[in-house]
Amino acid sequence: RGVRLKPYEILKGKLLGQISKEELDRLNLNELWEEQVAKINSFKEDEIDQFFTYFLRAKFADTIGESRKYDKDYHRVLFSENKLKLDHNSNNVKRFLQNDFKYYTNLYSKILEYNKTFNDDFAHIYFNNLTDMNMQFLLILSSCTPNDEQEIEKLKVISYEVDRLFCLLQIQRSWDSNAFAEAIYKISATIRNGDVTQIRLAFDKALLELLSKARGVEATSTLSYSLFKETGIELATRFKRYFFARIEKFIADNTNMQMKHSFYDLVQNTGVVNGFHIEHILADNEENLELFDNNEEKFTSERNRLGGLLLLKGKDNISSNNEVYANKLKSYANTLYWNETLREDSYKSKLDFSNMITKFNLNFRPINKFGQSELEERHKLLFDMVKHIWE
Repeated sequence: RGVRLKPYEILKGKLLGQISKEELDRLNLNELWEEQVAKINSFKEDEIDQFFTYFLRAKFADTIGESRKYDKDYHRVLFSENKLKLDHNSNNVKRFLQNDFKYYTNLYSKILEYNKTFNDDFAHIYFNNLTDMNMQFLLILSSCTPNDEQEIEKLKVISYEVDRLFCLLQIQRSWDSNAFAEAIYKISATIRNGDVTQIRLAFDKALLELLSKARGVEATSTLSYSLFKETGIELATRFKRYFFARIEKFIADNTNMQMKHSFYDLVQNTGVVNGFHIEHILADNEENLELFDNNEEKFTSERNRLGGLLLLKGKDNISSNNEVYANKLKSYANTLYWNETLREDSYKSKLDFSNMITKFNLNFRPINKFGQSELEERHKLLFDMVKHIWE
């Protein structure tokens, strides 16, 4: 009494109210509803409302404008539009609850689980959570059909493509949140209830359009060194940390080693003890400035490129802040694999590491002095790994 009903509670009344008590009991529809709602809400209070919003947008919204109809009052629109034919139609209500509602809530709960806890088979769902790419929910619900035989493949492919789209826009300095949101709904309309083979084509088309719009010239390639060349410190801090975490995972996976730190610590933990921070390889001092002919503008822009950055744990980052490169090199020992590849001892009797270099044709080598050419070399090396991480 006196407490306003939530949208999903109103929706329950409108749906189950159309079915006789005998059928409700015989088909256990009330129990079905409560069980599925409890499953979704176990992740977060009233998450079921977010499910219905994503579900309706996934199936019926082709644009951002259309998606806004399915916000807080989605239950009203569901009946006023009657696209699911649930108004005054008890047979359709029963079919909806026993089929679509049950399937999509189960699918949504799987995404929530992989979103929260890292699972190597569905790693990109977790990665998208780290970067707040929650539109993967909408796109997966859009593509899948009840009891979809391609469900597992779609979970993997769509989450990978969302991560790839986001990251390739970021590292090519072409990110625009509004344009990205518009593109997501175009992709959703294209892959809705479709075959998994349609997905990469839809994402590539969107990526090329977004790159063209951001850069003002027609993009013919989804990844270009000319667009990557100047990328660096201007990226959001969390994304820079995520970028280097993915580089770290690439090296670990291809050298049969375990990650030294969790993705949470590398990307999201901002604590002084376990959090990681962006480190400039070239400290801002006179010795390094001379390497750039005392051109301060050039020195600043170059040292800020991704090739001149890396991740260090909190205290390590503070202690190496203004050291000359020779001393910094010592502090990179026993930190992260990417950092350690600057050091000679990373190349001694490391067969798996040598095999990775050969397999991917990567220009890894120890670097005992670090100037303009070495920075460019490391930047190109990152680009070469990017080509394999986000193919």
